[in-house]
Amino acid sequence: MELGADSERSTAAELSRRALDVAVASVLLVLTLPVLLLVLLGCAISLRANPIFVQERVGHRGRPFRFLKVRTLPLTAPAYTDKHHLDLKAVPAFCRLVRNLHLDEIPQLLLVLIGRMSLVGPRPEMRCLHDTMDPDFATRRTSVRPGCTGIWQVSEASRGLIRDAPEYDDFYLEHRTLRLDAWILYRTARKMLGARRPVDLSAVPSWALRQPDPGTEPAPAR
Repeated sequence: MELGADSERSTAAELSRRALDVAVASVLLVLTLPVLLLVLLGCAISLRANPIFVQERVGHRGRPFRFLKVRTLPLTAPAYTDKHHLDLKAVPAFCRLVRNLHLDEIPQLLLVLIGRMSLVGPRPEMRCLHDTMDPDFATRRTSVRPGCTGIWQVSEASRGLIRDAPEYDDFYLEHRTLRLDAWILYRTARKMLGARRPVDLSAVPSWALRQPDPGTEPAPAR
């Protein structure tokens, strides 16, 4: 296939992905608005603080952007640290419930609408952790917009740090299709509804993966 045709196909896919992002994020924002208002009110009362938490994260092409979440941690918690160093015992019960149900992530839909994030993609990382990654891996994973959810986010590996399981983001970038995005969104919904089985790369259905172009040899097994 000619390079020009590859470029046109890639551009068309990105335009389709962007249109899907805007459409789905708009619907989800409307549907979740009552829940978001209750969550904001509950967290504000529980923490006696502004319920919107803003943090700088590394985005598309390594550019920093303002990342939004519902505040679920006390003001005494450090703004930039990995989850293994957080004292979750000090988190009020209501805020722990919000964290466990991932309802604190709803404000990210606003970032999808303005183009800072996509519905599906590598999770945006804090600069202090981004800079500890292998430089080539860090560059690869920021070659696309960061996602509200992704294959790492719904996997067992999400209990650890992104840098410890690069195979998930690499797998997504290699096989990135709208079909794969749809499957990840489905698995994300299942996880939020209480599904206990995390995603393993071997569980990804073949129909969701990018198919090789006719006439090309299959990639060697790894």
